[in-house]
Amino acid sequence: MGTGVADRVRGVLFGQAVGDALGFGTEFLSRTDVKKHFPFGLQRYAQLTRFRPCPEWQPGDWTDDTDQMLCICDSLLAHGRFELLDIAARIRHWATADGFGVDQVVYTAARDRRFLTDPHAVAQRYWEANGRVAANGGVMRTSVLGVWGHADPRRVRQNAEEACRLTHADPRCVGSCVAVCLAVRELLLGATDMDALTAAVSEQVREYHPELVACLEATAAPSLDTFDLDEGLNPNEPDRAGDTLKALGAGFWALRHAHSFRSGISHVIHEGGDADANAAVAGALLGARFGAAAIPAEWCSGLVHGAQLETRVQQLLTHF
Repeated sequence: MGTGVADRVRGVLFGQAVGDALGFGTEFLSRTDVKKHFPFGLQRYAQLTRFRPCPEWQPGDWTDDTDQMLCICDSLLAHGRFELLDIAARIRHWATADGFGVDQVVYTAARDRRFLTDPHAVAQRYWEANGRVAANGGVMRTSVLGVWGHADPRRVRQNAEEACRLTHADPRCVGSCVAVCLAVRELLLGATDMDALTAAVSEQVREYHPELVACLEATAAPSLDTFDLDEGLNPNEPDRAGDTLKALGAGFWALRHAHSFRSGISHVIHEGGDADANAAVAGALLGARFGAAAIPAEWCSGLVHGAQLETRVQQLLTHF
């Protein structure tokens, strides 16, 4: 394995964590409020002062997006393969013992007594009973599955589907996870044409839901405005900030339009909405494209648990 691939693997994990940690600063703010809180832009973890009273968090810490990704990662490393029920057990333990930032879908599923034996059935019942909402709790955590077993696209697809359906049964959620993981795979293998990559991924996820194709096609737009990432945080809007298609759209938009890791993440987080989830997805994709060496050094070194993340990277690399 060349150093370029290793750097991109590191970029996936560190890119996601950095996007998550920075995006938390503008999470659930409207674009207008982002400008009020950060009139000169959000560029450093030290600027995230509005959350300082929170005892379980400090600037440079990531949230539930990356915590759940690490539940998947740690299970893979412990068993050397994808073990659905072990991942379920790890997510349940995290959600009930720590669960910083955990969303309602994941928390409700994890607390169900059947979650440890048949999580897919639990997720399906919850989805059917709650308006078939397509939330982003699956897509924000599955990037590592584009790294694991990346030589086999069928394996990547299956693992992404299974991991998503632990808690999110909507086909738009499942297809979003598959899209991100297949894109990560292609980037690790050296893809350089982001438009062609997006078109190929769009064809591969067409079968899940037509809205996925429309979402990925919309990433050709020159502005993120088309995704209205802060929808629901302005008067008289439906609450859709946490929609899986917004996270997917933000990630692939950044992948196609950003000329650097910094510029891509900056564009996403300043749109507000569910910014940590959106930037976690974008960060993983941008990290796979540009590599960890392209992530601003202060963003990586400022991660509270960066050393633990580096340990996971080193362990992942031994499986290549």
